[in-house]
Amino acid sequence: MIFGKRDTSNSQSHSGQSDEVATDLIKSAFESNVSFFKLLSTIRTRRVGMGYQVESGQEESFEWSSNKPTTQREGPLNYVSEETPENLSEAEEALLLWAATGINGLVLGDLPVEGGLSRLLSFKGRTSPSSSNDGSVEMFIINDDGVFLYRPTVEKPALQEIAGEDDYIKILNWYKNDRIKIMDRRPDVSWPANPEGTKTVNAMGPAQYNLNRPGTTWFLPVGDVGVEWFNQLLTSYEFSGFYLMDPDTNEPAGCQEWIRPGFLEVGFPIPAFDELALMLHAGQVGAIVQNMRIAAEAMGLGAWMTGSYADDLVLGAYPEIAKGLGFSFLSREGTLNPATTMTSQGLDGIKDAVMVPSKKFPTAADAIKYVVNLPATQAKLFESENGSTPYRNEVVESISQTPRTYVSDWVVEAATKTVEYIVKKYGCAPAYINPIRAKISVQVHHVDPGFYEKFNVMNNGLPYGVTQTIKNHFETWHPQ
Repeated sequence: MIFGKRDTSNSQSHSGQSDEVATDLIKSAFESNVSFFKLLSTIRTRRVGMGYQVESGQEESFEWSSNKPTTQREGPLNYVSEETPENLSEAEEALLLWAATGINGLVLGDLPVEGGLSRLLSFKGRTSPSSSNDGSVEMFIINDDGVFLYRPTVEKPALQEIAGEDDYIKILNWYKNDRIKIMDRRPDVSWPANPEGTKTVNAMGPAQYNLNRPGTTWFLPVGDVGVEWFNQLLTSYEFSGFYLMDPDTNEPAGCQEWIRPGFLEVGFPIPAFDELALMLHAGQVGAIVQNMRIAAEAMGLGAWMTGSYADDLVLGAYPEIAKGLGFSFLSREGTLNPATTMTSQGLDGIKDAVMVPSKKFPTAADAIKYVVNLPATQAKLFESENGSTPYRNEVVESISQTPRTYVSDWVVEAATKTVEYIVKKYGCAPAYINPIRAKISVQVHHVDPGFYEKFNVMNNGLPYGVTQTIKNHFETWHPQ
């Protein structure tokens, strides 16, 4: 397991539990009798964790924020936690990550061959859904040990990955072995834009006072909206008959020769199409976030969803102000960028956005070829003894011999011409949306009941927002 140098001295290391203890805790989480509906009845956004401050009027600064001072005005909910921050354990982070976007077996593949099966990008199922099962959203983990990318892998997916007690160790192993280390410290994401004025303007919004605080784990879903955009383009041309249309001229965007019955028939303005890709991304992130909130509720942890920050800044669009996560961005001059969109090309070699032009995809043909060859329905997978599919052998044979299982040559040509048109006019594709988004995220922490005892209504001797699971959390999850 890889651990980076810790940035704080007042929180406990993630390495405090043995594999045996962690696996037992995961087993307990799976085999508890907590009702899903009972969890929904108590789920709340508990924003105050151990070590937090609220409306204290006290100035704070952190190394990971370039030691820039942050002060929230004193107010009616003045509170300074007396608790020492404590990191989530390996078992806690492993379960939350698996709940968010972990591998859980094979998808059913119940998509008609004549209705888009060729654009199903993977048969590897996850706990959260995604458009065409593209898995384009991946989780970045930010804690006191640094920044990691969670990328669980299996060579040959099982029908059901977690089918019994013997499989619980997989969740821990995916966490320990399938994380890519990005940074050895928390990222600098602070941006006091007007520190000398009467009001400090901060791009992190109201969350600046407690987001990325020592002891917390910030789970940041980062999505490649570009791969969804390109795949949706191929799907539209192959199965829907929609084509992209220049919003200024109402003419086809480079695909005129295929405008005829049975091929491309109805125009779709480029900005509206871009928005569709963004909506597909948002739906995937929403499912991930809700999975994490429910998992945290079951474990007695606090989880608050936040989107008040500028995700471009977090990714690294303004390194002269805040380094962020170090993603690269394409520079587009004004006339090529009508929507003044920040365009991220990704994190080089780690999470490269499917967009043109970029280091990985310099031309339209490069990006289209890459996305065409992603699906699990390519012949090489069906013909491979090592491939895993949800279908019986005779069904696999029938699918592999059906022409509509594969993207038509004319679709590849038409989509390539469309992308070339967009790049020529706007400087990149997609043009109206950022190919990389990280707008909605979840921070998870150990709840500080003291805040709720001080301010909230009591119920049976406890604040109504502090469940018995929260009260017993340390006894259950940190028995040492």
